[in-house]
Amino acid sequence: THDMGVVAEIADRTLVMYRGEAVESGATEDIFHRPQHPYTRALLAAVPKLGSMQGRGWPLRFPQINLQTGEASVPKEVAGTVDAGATPLLSVKNLSARFPVYGGIFSRQVGAVHAVENISFDLFQGETLSLVGESGCGKSTTGRAVTRLLKPHSGAIDFDGFDVMNLGKRDILQMRQRIQMIFQDPFASLNPRMRIGDALIEPMLQHKLHNRSDAKEKAASLLQKVGLSPDMLRRFPHEFSGGQRQRICIARALALEPKLIIADEAVSALDVSVKAQVINLMLDLQQQLGLAYLFISHDMAVVERISHRVAVMYLGEIVEIGSRADIFDNPQHPYTRKLLAAVPVPDPTVHRKRTVIPDELASPLRPATYQPPARHYREVSNGHFVQIS
Repeated sequence: THDMGVVAEIADRTLVMYRGEAVESGATEDIFHRPQHPYTRALLAAVPKLGSMQGRGWPLRFPQINLQTGEASVPKEVAGTVDAGATPLLSVKNLSARFPVYGGIFSRQVGAVHAVENISFDLFQGETLSLVGESGCGKSTTGRAVTRLLKPHSGAIDFDGFDVMNLGKRDILQMRQRIQMIFQDPFASLNPRMRIGDALIEPMLQHKLHNRSDAKEKAASLLQKVGLSPDMLRRFPHEFSGGQRQRICIARALALEPKLIIADEAVSALDVSVKAQVINLMLDLQQQLGLAYLFISHDMAVVERISHRVAVMYLGEIVEIGSRADIFDNPQHPYTRKLLAAVPVPDPTVHRKRTVIPDELASPLRPATYQPPARHYREVSNGHFVQIS
């Protein structure tokens, strides 16, 4: 595993590997509190810790780690990139996404899975809004609905002047030039038979932004922007590590100069040191280009580090939304509190009382005649809302 919090909670002994070799092993408490090998120290220094952002107003880069010495630099806080008085870049109102369920002799619709139900939020240029919640709560479905990779059941989506719900095929193509996705699995996101250069050039040619010669130059520039060498353009995906592949996916997302990037579990498949590098890259690009991120994740420590605002989803609904400080320092909804209490602590000496969720999770499957109840929210503070019914 690369989840050091889980290691700290369940492992008696730990073995640390680096480049195919075991570099350190021993009791888990010794590994965490008395690491001897530089790579072990570097690995632990890169682990995000919940609560490390108290008192900070903006996202914070991870420290730069020297793998040879294990020393970590002091992380730099990101400058403000959000104009809260501006018009939202993305505005979602009462969005619902349902998937029909068929049954019976005549395969009639007998119900529907209510994957997303009446959610609303705004996202501003230069802002990171994180969607958090357990698997199956509707986070990824929300991201796909915003890009029209699936057609929502109802609601309104306004993105940069586009009425996303009512776009034709040609307009959808134009809209997607300004909104891109980074997917969870960097191994499945790239065509194994296509050279990296071709993968970067293809969207530019598809949208007729450049001729082939200019597109090649732009592809080389994109690789440099994400910390890779232009010499890698002729390589195939299998020649890269997981972190390098995710950097390539980020470069591909930047090829069309989008305003919004939807990062769907974009760093969850990476080990902690590579994850820190990719998060730092995303923060740097946000500051340079004014990008907005819809960051979908279940890693609460990373979410705390990268977010301006956070929306908590449960069974397809947003149950709480507010600034990062509001959600992490003053959670109001019982589910938000349980979600934060369930985060493993990367310290084997800390034994917390587990917050058990006694009830079995309700099914999102509803009868065909089901009508969702009206939901009401209470404003806790400016911009901090919690569902009360």
